[in-house]
Amino acid sequence: MKKNIYLLLILCVFRGVAFGQGYVTLSGKIIDKTTQKPVSNAHLGLNGKAIGTFTNTEGGFLFRFPRLLADSTLVVAVMGYKKFTQKASTFQPSQKDILIQLETARPQVLDSSFIKRFEARELVVGALAKIKKNASPFPYLLTGFYTETLQQNTEYIEIREAALLSEKDPRPKIEVPEKTKLIKGRMFQSENRSKLLEAYNFPNGAAIVTHSIDVAIPEYLDGKNLFDYNFQLDDSIVYYQDKSIYRVRFWPSNTAIKGARSGLICINEADSALVRIEYEFAESGMKDILKTTTADKVFGKTKREPKRLYTAINYMPFLGKWYLQDYQLQLDTQFEQAKTQIVGTIQLHFMTTDIQKSNGSRIPDTDVLLTTDDLPSQTIPKYDENF
Repeated sequence: MKKNIYLLLILCVFRGVAFGQGYVTLSGKIIDKTTQKPVSNAHLGLNGKAIGTFTNTEGGFLFRFPRLLADSTLVVAVMGYKKFTQKASTFQPSQKDILIQLETARPQVLDSSFIKRFEARELVVGALAKIKKNASPFPYLLTGFYTETLQQNTEYIEIREAALLSEKDPRPKIEVPEKTKLIKGRMFQSENRSKLLEAYNFPNGAAIVTHSIDVAIPEYLDGKNLFDYNFQLDDSIVYYQDKSIYRVRFWPSNTAIKGARSGLICINEADSALVRIEYEFAESGMKDILKTTTADKVFGKTKREPKRLYTAINYMPFLGKWYLQDYQLQLDTQFEQAKTQIVGTIQLHFMTTDIQKSNGSRIPDTDVLLTTDDLPSQTIPKYDENF
C-alpha cells in the first residue's frame, strides 16, 4: 500500500459534449523548479475560459479541452509561485510527457512597525463586506471532482470519487439553498476495515465541500463573532496569479469560545477579495466536534477523541469575479476499545473544473445529492491502483 495514495487524475467534465475527436489531451507533471518536488493542487486552465483541472498529490495532471480552444493560453497558478503561461498550441494534441517547472514568487517582506500599526481586523471586515461585490451576481453552476477517503492508521480503506454539479444562487431577496447533483461516481471499500470505525464518515461531505461563502459569511466571522478573534497581518505579502495577497493570521481571544479556530485569511490587495481561508480547530474547539458519552466510558464501548480538524478553501478569479476553486477538509480521530487504538482519518476534497451560468433551477430538488453511500461499490482486500 502506498502511504501517499495516487488518486485518480482529475476529470474535466464538459457540458453536453462527449470526449472523443476534436479534443486536445495533455498530461504530465508540475514541479517546483528549485526543489524539483511535485506541486499538488496547482490549477491548470485556459486564459479567459471556464474550464480547468488540478494536479494530484504527486503533481500529476490530465487536462482535456476542445481543439477549437488550442490557440488559447494555458495558465498554471498556485499561491506562492509565479504564474506559468504558454500557448496551448505549442504542445502536441496528445502529449503525455509534459513537465512544467514553477518558479517561486519571492514574497514582499513588510516592516515590523507597519505590521504593528496595521488594522488587520479592518482588512478582514472590508473583505467580508465585499463578498457580494466580488462574487457573481447571477446564478451559476460549478462542475467539479469530489474525493472522500477514509484511512485506518495509514491504510486507505474507503475511497469515494464523483463528478458533481453544484448550483448557487447569490441573488438578493432569493433564498435558494445550494444544491449538489451527482453526475457519476464510484466507491472502493476494503475488507480490512475495523469495527471501531463503523459509522465514521461524513454523510453530507459533498454538501460541505461544495459550499462557498459567496452566498453567506461563515458564522464564526459573522457579526459579533468577529470579535471573538485576534487578527494580525503576516510579515510578508505573497502572490497568486501575479496578484498581491495580504495574509492575516487569526486566533481565539479566549478559551471559552465554542468551536474556536486558528488560521489564516488571504485577501487580494486590489479588490479585497477573499482568496484563501484555512484554519484548524483550537484545542478548546475540538471538544465540540466529537463527544464520548458516559455510557461509552462505563460499558466499554468505543471511545473517540478528535485530534485534528483542518479546513482550507481557495478561490480563483474569472472574468472579474471570484469563484470557489477547491475546498478541503481533514478530520483525524483516535478510537479506543479494549486497549486497541486506531486513528481514523477522513479527507474530503472538491475541485472546480468548469463554471457556467445558470437560471437558478438547473438542479431540481429531486436530483439533489444527499449522501454518497449509494455510489457503485467494489469491495476488495486493499486499494488497487486499477480501481
